[in-house]
Amino acid sequence: MKVMKAFFGRLADAAIQAAPIGSLLGLILFYITVLAAELLRVELSAVIWLGVLVALHIVSMTMMIFHRLAVGFHRYDQDIVGRNFVGLSRKCRLFSHALELHFNRRINASLDEFRLLGDEYGDSLTDSEKAIVSFYTARCYDQLRYYPNALICYERAAEQGFDNSVLPFLLARCTGANGDTEEAVRLYNEVLGDEKSPFRNLVYNDIGRMYLDRNEPDEALKWYSRSIAKRQSLAEAYGGAAIAQVMLGEINEGERLYREALLNHIKDPNGFTEYYRRILDSVIHEKETARRLKKLGENE
Repeated sequence: MKVMKAFFGRLADAAIQAAPIGSLLGLILFYITVLAAELLRVELSAVIWLGVLVALHIVSMTMMIFHRLAVGFHRYDQDIVGRNFVGLSRKCRLFSHALELHFNRRINASLDEFRLLGDEYGDSLTDSEKAIVSFYTARCYDQLRYYPNALICYERAAEQGFDNSVLPFLLARCTGANGDTEEAVRLYNEVLGDEKSPFRNLVYNDIGRMYLDRNEPDEALKWYSRSIAKRQSLAEAYGGAAIAQVMLGEINEGERLYREALLNHIKDPNGFTEYYRRILDSVIHEKETARRLKKLGENE
């Protein structure tokens, strides 16, 4: 029963995936048929032309559905998963369900299933499948902020041959979250050195955030300023620089950068504003406390 359900589920997904291209292909074939009929001076009734259109559409859709089933596909991260875990076996169904849970933000449940997959099928997985399971296990730990566990799994994925440009970037980010800033910067520089990496424009902001988390606003500001100068992820760079300036006591400059971040449509403006105001209130409170203590000392 489960196998049949999985089969028809995959068939339905394949039909949905194939529908746009299949319909377009059917229309193109119909136009070619019409043109050929005109050139050959073949006269057909409207009913026959309608039948030809429907038949070509069915044929093209069928071809595309079988093509999708043959090459294999996943609803999420097709560029990462590729042709791994394609089939109706329990192993493939378990992986698909774990991935579904992951992208529906049920991270704990997803982690449990990825770990179960590794435990039950570890010996029968291909090297590529082992690397993918290690990668997604790491992603779960990462999102749950269990950074030491995440780093172990990321490194294991690399050793197993996981080959996607996202891994060096996530390794650098996770290393920084573990507190090893020197090694993290080295890894980030490797990402910068890869001209094909789509994550290069995120590096400066990532390093800036790493130093903010370590309460080193002066160092963070250097990296955010580089991102602003290169106009990379500009809104987030303005936002990070605003926080850094406020932490350094430069409230007026922080306010200017805060407005720039909002004007450039920073992600989650409400969350950013709440964080910014919390930092601002803390700094103002510290300044006011210091002023009062100083005044009290002068009066004594």
